[in-house]
Amino acid sequence: MARYASYETLSEIIRHCFTDPKHTLKELFSRLVFNILCGNTDDHARNHAAFWDGKALTLTPAYDICPQGRTGNEASQAMLISGDNNLSQLKTCLETAHNFLLSEEEARETFGNLTAAIEQRWDAVCEEAELNEVDKKFLWRRQFLNPFSVEQ
Repeated sequence: MARYASYETLSEIIRHCFTDPKHTLKELFSRLVFNILCGNTDDHARNHAAFWDGKALTLTPAYDICPQGRTGNEASQAMLISGDNNLSQLKTCLETAHNFLLSEEEARETFGNLTAAIEQRWDAVCEEAELNEVDKKFLWRRQFLNPFSVEQ
């Protein structure tokens, strides 16, 4: 049944069962966008979890973020994003932003903020990870900020 998991269903559960649903939905949307921007297509349902306090759920910190290599431009997320669409593209996120209680403007702001953060921190993160120049160039705009993924 995991292949039928969707961000739409998860966002509905959050609206009804989580503490601070508006904040939680914005955080989950940001995680979805980050997954797409960094090439993490392994965002299946078991990679989303919540703490239970006896009354309500709270989203756990993000974990198991594992960018996947691409052989071409097109990629798909493990979970459905909007309807039957799981294409790893920002425009797919725009289609479902309302499910996260976000306006188009708020969704685009998230895109811009996360894209800027990746661009600004790219060199420092690659240095910390001890990537050589070849690997760094190989990942940039192929896996991270892939042109297919940033289509809006």
